[in-house]
Amino acid sequence: MKKENILKSAAVLLLAALALSLGNEAKAADISYFSKEAVGTTGADFLNLPVGARAVGMGGAYSAVAEDASAIYWNPAGLVQIPKLSAMFMRTEYVDDINYQYVAYAQRLSYDSVLGISFMMTDIGTIEGMDKSKNSIGSFNPQDQVFTLSYSKAILEFSNKDLDVSMGLNAKYIKSEIVDSATSFAGDMGIMTFNFGAIPYRIGVVVSNIGKGLKYDQESDPLPITARFGGSINPFDNLLLAADIVVPKGNRMNLQAGVEAYITPNELTRLTARAGIDMQQMEDGFSGISLGVGATLQFFTLDYAFVPMGDLGNTHRISLSFDFPFRSPIFQRRDRSVFTDMRGLSFK
Repeated sequence: MKKENILKSAAVLLLAALALSLGNEAKAADISYFSKEAVGTTGADFLNLPVGARAVGMGGAYSAVAEDASAIYWNPAGLVQIPKLSAMFMRTEYVDDINYQYVAYAQRLSYDSVLGISFMMTDIGTIEGMDKSKNSIGSFNPQDQVFTLSYSKAILEFSNKDLDVSMGLNAKYIKSEIVDSATSFAGDMGIMTFNFGAIPYRIGVVVSNIGKGLKYDQESDPLPITARFGGSINPFDNLLLAADIVVPKGNRMNLQAGVEAYITPNELTRLTARAGIDMQQMEDGFSGISLGVGATLQFFTLDYAFVPMGDLGNTHRISLSFDFPFRSPIFQRRDRSVFTDMRGLSFK
């Protein structure tokens, strides 16, 4: 099969999955799913909670970066950038005593493929239940859980000295519990290109949460399917610029953008500062600004992100990552490729 046909087939598959999901969930009210009026027409909003303090510090503009274990969430096609293995744990102190945790692990299977797994859990806290007469009926603890299995593979047919292309797939098991519980299955699909030119850049496209909605009782709430079209560029070795156009089912189109700058005191240490903007949050009356810092020492990285939410208070994300070997930026690798020969990688 020709290279052009492979790429066209992948793009058509992504768009078809998006169109099919939207078509199956269309409502008689003829409300556009991509408008402000569509807010509240989808369920399982916890699937939109961002993960990874690095990505959050960059405003969520991460679908064309996604070079660590959190790529399982942002764009599974980005997992091929992992040299051998990557792990992440994140904890978020969200608004109104809500918190959520995320853990992910990715392992290279061969020089052109990576397998990953992740788990996210939200904790809403204890809520006092009342009947229609406002009499107490006891308390309950809403929780949400998402298990994800991910696979990413570089496409050999498109690889040359200046370009690599990868694809990624996710399979999700979703469980949500309020008083009763509901479960569902969903999938994500992503594509990334890695352009090793004089000014290197990446392009990412991903469609997330393709699947049936959660059904607690009689009716099913559609999942918040989301398409992201992102780009990132490294104009200098120590500077990264990124932007995502986000097309969410259940809200208007949105722009997220971020910047990351870092210094390397030595070959195994990196200190990073980040900033980002989320236009949707800004239009909703929040600040829309995010800030973050990070420190890498050999295999370990500690990242922190601060996101003010206006009257709802401030939110804090902390994530700890382990990457082996030392995660050097993809465009600074000597082999100029997403392919990795694992035979030369060891802890010794």
